[in-house]
Amino acid sequence: MRRILLLVGLAISVATTLSAQVAPRAAARPATLTIQVTDSLGMPVADAEVTTTGPVARQGVTAADGSLRLANMRAGNYRLRFTREGSIALERDLIIRPGESPTIEVSLSPAPVIPKAPEPVPVAPPPVKTLPPPGDPKITPVPLFLEKNFIGGREARKDSTIGCAATGAATLHQLRDAWLSHAHEEADEWIYVVAGEGTLRVGASDQRVHAGTFSLIPHSTAHALLPQGRNPLIVISVLSGPRCQG
Repeated sequence: MRRILLLVGLAISVATTLSAQVAPRAAARPATLTIQVTDSLGMPVADAEVTTTGPVARQGVTAADGSLRLANMRAGNYRLRFTREGSIALERDLIIRPGESPTIEVSLSPAPVIPKAPEPVPVAPPPVKTLPPPGDPKITPVPLFLEKNFIGGREARKDSTIGCAATGAATLHQLRDAWLSHAHEEADEWIYVVAGEGTLRVGASDQRVHAGTFSLIPHSTAHALLPQGRNPLIVISVLSGPRCQG
C-alpha cells in the first residue's frame, strides 16, 4: 500500500513540474501580427510599406488584398508606420502582450493634390518689319512743273502726284477753294506751302500759312486748308505710311 501511495505522489510531483516548465515556454512563444490596410472607401490597399520599431524591427509590403503578416514578433511596445505613394503617411502605437497574436486595421487617406504651376505661355517675338524693295528715284523741279500744270482759272482744285513710293506719296495741291476738314487714319502728313496764303485749321486752332511754311499733321488728326487772296494756295503734301496708290 505504501508503495502505491509513493508512486502516486511521485507521479503528481512529476506532472506538476512538467506543467510549470511548459507554461513559460508557451508564454514565450513568438506572436504573429496581422495587418490590414484599406483606403478611405474601405477598399484594400496593395503595396503599402509597413515598418515596425520596438523589440523587433520589421518591414513588409501589403499584398493585393491589403494584408500583411509579420511573424516572430516579441511582446512589447511597437510604433508602426504606414506609407504608400499618393497617400498620407500614418503612424500607430501597438502593444503586443505575451501569448497574443493581434490584428490591426488601418485606413490610409489620399494625399492632397498639389496643383501644378501653369506653364508660361510662349510669347511670340514681335514681327520684324521689313521695307519693300526701293523704287526708282525721282526729281521734280516744282517751278517748272507748275508752269506746265498750273491750275486753270475756273478750277477749284488740282492735285498732281509728284512722288510715289512703297511707303508714302507726295502730291502737289493747288487750291482755289477750301480743302475741307479731313484726316488720314493711317498716315502722318507733312505740308509745305509753295506759294499763296491761307489758313491751316487743325481741330479748333487756326494758323496763318504762307510760302515757306512747313507743318506736320499727325495721323487721325482732322485738319483743313483755307486759301485766301486772289492767287491759289499751292502746297506739297507728303503722306508717310501707306503704299502710294498713284
